[in-house]
Amino acid sequence: MKSLKLIIAGLDYAGKTSSIIALREKYNFYEKVENLKPTVKIEYSSFNFLNQWEVNIWDMGGQEKYRQIYLDKPEYFADTNYFYYYIDIQDEKKISESINYFEELLTILKDFNYSNKIIICFHKYDPKLRRNKDILERITSVKKKLKQNEHFEFKFFRTSIFDISTLSKAISYSLNSLIDFSVLKLILKGLIRKFNGNYAILYTDSGVILVDFYKEILDSIEYEEKVRQSINRDLVLIQKLKDDNVEFNERVDYDEEIKYLKKYEIGDNIFFLKMNAPKMREEKIQLLKNNFQNFENDLQEIFSNNS
Repeated sequence: MKSLKLIIAGLDYAGKTSSIIALREKYNFYEKVENLKPTVKIEYSSFNFLNQWEVNIWDMGGQEKYRQIYLDKPEYFADTNYFYYYIDIQDEKKISESINYFEELLTILKDFNYSNKIIICFHKYDPKLRRNKDILERITSVKKKLKQNEHFEFKFFRTSIFDISTLSKAISYSLNSLIDFSVLKLILKGLIRKFNGNYAILYTDSGVILVDFYKEILDSIEYEEKVRQSINRDLVLIQKLKDDNVEFNERVDYDEEIKYLKKYEIGDNIFFLKMNAPKMREEKIQLLKNNFQNFENDLQEIFSNNS
C-alpha cells in the first residue's frame, strides 16, 4: 500500500482538529469539539483510501511555541504530498499573524520542492455568515495577498464544521487527484443529461467525494445551498449505515424530486452513487436504476486498471 503525507497547519484555534473530527464522525460530534483542548505539538492519524493508499494526516498544533519548533526543524515538512492551511476567517485580529506564519511555511515548502497546489481553508465560514459583507471582503482581501506568491498555485475552500459538505470537498480535492476519474465524470454528465438530473455524486463509504457533476442553474446561490444540504444528509446517512453495519442496496425517495442512492461493492471498496432529478414516471425510474446498475461495470474497470 502506498503512503500519502497530508499536513494540516495554521494558528491555534483555527479549527484544524475539530475539522478532522467532524470529517471522521459526520454527526453527534459537537460536544466533543466544544471540549477540545489545543493540540500539543503534532497529532497523527491515518486512514485507508481505496485500499491503495494509507493517508497519514499530520495535524500541527498552532500555538506559538510549537510553530517555532516547526520553523526551526523544517524536516517536519519533508515528503509532504498535500499541504492544507487553515485560516480562521472570523478572527480578524489574527489574520496578519496567520499570513506571516503561512509565508514562513511557504519558504520551507519551496526548499523541499513541494509541487502540488497549496490548499487554503477559510475556516469557520459558518452558514449564518455566508452573506456577511465583512467576512466576504476579508476573504477577498486575504486571497489577494496570498496569491502574490507566484511560486505556488493555490486552491481555496470555505469550510465549516456546521457544513460537513465543505470539509468533504476540501479533503476530497487532494485525494481524488490520485486516480483519473475523467471517464466516470463523463458518465455522470451523461446521466444528468439523460434524466434531466440536478446533480450526481460518487462517494466512498468514508465520505470522500470521488466524482461529481452538477447541472448549470441560473439561481446558483439557492441551488448551491440545496446541494450542500443534500450532500450533508448523504454523508450522515452513509456514515450511519457504516457505523450501524446496516444492510443496504438502494433507496429511492419520492419528494419534490427523485433522490436515488445506490451502493456498490467493488472488491474491498464500497461506493455510493447519488442522483437528484425531477419527478418522473415509474418506467423512467426503472430505466434510471438500470443505468445505475450498468455504472458498476464502469467502476470495476476503473479499479481493475488501477489495482
